[in-house]
Amino acid sequence: MRNTGTRGYSGYRGRRGGKPVLILVLLLILLAAVAFLAVQRYMVFHGDGSYHFELPWARYAEAAPEPQKTGQELEIVIEQPEEQAAAEEEKQPEQSAVQPMRAQELDASALSGSMERDLAALPESINAVAIRVKTVSGDLLYPSALKLALDAGAVQGSSIARSAIEDLTASGRYTIARLSALHDSRFSFAHMTDAAVLQKAYKNNIWYAPDSSFYLAAEKELTREYLTAIAAEVAELGFDELLFDEFGYPAAGRLSNIDDSARTVTMQEALATLAENLRETATAHNVRLSVVLDEATVLNGGNEKSGQELATLATIFDRIYVRTTEPQPLQAALEPYRAELVPMVTEPPADGTYLIVSE
Repeated sequence: MRNTGTRGYSGYRGRRGGKPVLILVLLLILLAAVAFLAVQRYMVFHGDGSYHFELPWARYAEAAPEPQKTGQELEIVIEQPEEQAAAEEEKQPEQSAVQPMRAQELDASALSGSMERDLAALPESINAVAIRVKTVSGDLLYPSALKLALDAGAVQGSSIARSAIEDLTASGRYTIARLSALHDSRFSFAHMTDAAVLQKAYKNNIWYAPDSSFYLAAEKELTREYLTAIAAEVAELGFDELLFDEFGYPAAGRLSNIDDSARTVTMQEALATLAENLRETATAHNVRLSVVLDEATVLNGGNEKSGQELATLATIFDRIYVRTTEPQPLQAALEPYRAELVPMVTEPPADGTYLIVSE
């Protein structure tokens, strides 16, 4: 009998042996393609279309010769363009000695149109100028826009005064605005109850100084509001320093007739509060804050009648101005405090800081 069960298998066995060969061929083709891609970056083409391989180990074989050491280090100098060098030089802070302030006070009439001429007449040695902008009568010698001042009739300055102040602040000199603080007849009379020093004998009536002038009371809120508003306005005019005089209660006249029954703080505390308010304003406007005191007040540490206390004022104000011909004792009295002494003189001393004032 014919065995037919193995016929199909005997034919298939012969064809199974070709499959591994095909896989091997495909693997070789794949490897060749990968190798070609890998070495392609090392092919160097020539202008005639030919090429050659430049392998990495062949490159490193031709290493550059090591430079000879001479035993000396090289200094690398990078030259900057002239404009860049100049710009860098401008960034460096200027190293110059700080000169003492040599100030002279101009007459208030300079605000009426003579400022340019008065400035031109100053000696070259004068590097600072002071001028009064608020008088003891309470007049403001510049065109104030404060409603309180306008309502009280205190604004006496015109546009001419504004132009004069602009000439002053643009002069290149340090500028000082002088202001009477609490000696202010005009605003005191306009606001007796809310701002003025009153008398006992007649309730809610203003107290008269020996020269029939009036004073503001530092403990009253409207007084502090008014003076700090003026300080801010004057600082905005461009002055570098605010110098307050008459910064105290009345020290002469019938002081026993002053009504202090409504005062809830001492005179010293009221002046300290006002000084602090002015300090905040001056700091906000980046100006110096100064005060005028007399010799006796500085040497004695205060004035009981006026309420001025040196230990308080000399820690709040930047400078203490004093009329004197002997600054040494005053300097010693102020040594424990932060405030700087500025002698107020009629003739300039040989050296040091000073303010020349009229007699």
